[in-house]
Amino acid sequence: MKRKFWLFLPVIGMFLLACGKEEEGSVNIRIKLMYGDQPFEMFKVYQYPVGGEDFRMNRLSFFISDFTLRSSGGDQNILDIDYLDLTASHTDPVAPNGLEYRIENVKAGTYAGFDFGIGVPATENAKSPSDFPPSSILSGSAEYWASWKSYIFFRPEGNIALDGKPIGETDFALHLGADQAYRKITYNRGVTVKEGETTNIDIVLDIKKYFNGKTLYDIHDTQQIHSLFQMPLITQLADNLAVSFR
Repeated sequence: MKRKFWLFLPVIGMFLLACGKEEEGSVNIRIKLMYGDQPFEMFKVYQYPVGGEDFRMNRLSFFISDFTLRSSGGDQNILDIDYLDLTASHTDPVAPNGLEYRIENVKAGTYAGFDFGIGVPATENAKSPSDFPPSSILSGSAEYWASWKSYIFFRPEGNIALDGKPIGETDFALHLGADQAYRKITYNRGVTVKEGETTNIDIVLDIKKYFNGKTLYDIHDTQQIHSLFQMPLITQLADNLAVSFR
């Protein structure tokens, strides 16, 4: 009898391991840029809201943080922080699904919605790149303003035709940073993650609303944001950004 007991013990152990294994799938976040009802493309000319000035964008990048799937059975944070550059994915030829960002080992289940932040959370933003290990996305100094003591959260750059000048003569860089610019984006859209399968999460960012979501940004007055003294403009654009996702 003892020999039979020990013979079946590995089988029992394997059964217990199988029962304890968490079912997992993957999530593919697809972020696509639009301009109102038009697909948005880098280096292509569009008309600025209301005034109709010709402009084009040559860069768009930002920090995304605390991406969380919400469920009554317990929320799941699937991404702490990363830096996304949408420039290449939206340059001719434009990727059909925009920028795709895949996350593995996501707990399978049905989620009521999801949310994420645009920017660096205050706890991390209080630090500087030297406070992070080289493996951290926050260790790079290119997206950090020492004078602000803040990372650059959202970085749209391009050219615009103002005051009768050609489009190439006036640059704009409407950067967002500092804790006041951090925005949490919430979607009440169900997500189902199945074991061994990939679930797509589609996110649209409407660039037109970044300029004129809640209030029209006066680009004639200010084309460059590089100072904390411009905080009213930063928060205006951050509020616009918060309603730009759909």
